[in-house]
Amino acid sequence: MSGERDFADLLAGHVEGAALVRLARYAELVERWSGRHNLVRFSSREELVQRHILDALAATPLLRGTGSLLDVGSGAGLPGVPLLAVRPQWGGVLLEPRQKRWAFLKTVVRELGLEAEVLRSRYQDLGESPPFDLVTVRAVGGHEELLEWARNRLTRVGEVVVWTTIDGEAALEAVSGWRVLSSQLPGLDCGRLARLQPCFT
Repeated sequence: MSGERDFADLLAGHVEGAALVRLARYAELVERWSGRHNLVRFSSREELVQRHILDALAATPLLRGTGSLLDVGSGAGLPGVPLLAVRPQWGGVLLEPRQKRWAFLKTVVRELGLEAEVLRSRYQDLGESPPFDLVTVRAVGGHEELLEWARNRLTRVGEVVVWTTIDGEAALEAVSGWRVLSSQLPGLDCGRLARLQPCFT
């Protein structure tokens, strides 16, 4: 998008060092591939950074120390890629059933050097795997079914993190067997970041 600020400039002040380099490169790849494959909707570089990348980074404080992340329905890599880009001590799995998006994610992981595996699969079809510390969900529906599936995929202190709305948060709170903690997403009046912890009886 000619005449616009470069991605490194737009991201500066939010991330720095190697993370800034990785995220700027990721944004360039999203911009390039979206022109052909409609990965994610944005009208400007600033919107891509603010609405999508920084929105994904709202969960960064939850990635403490080392751990493993499962990004369900990863699509363009949101939120999994930005989170792994700024927390290289974490590894993960990016789960995406659609072939073009799967191919994009394979390219991203290779070029950014992320500790991530890209699987072309729906979460319902995922085979046996070690438990995850975080399961991330953005722009994926059917949360009640997903939560039931995720319960046995988490570590003892694992959480499911959902990017949602105020109405979506209320629906999550109605699902039995889960404790919901939430916070407002930056820049979005009705956007909520919901953390769900399984209740064991």
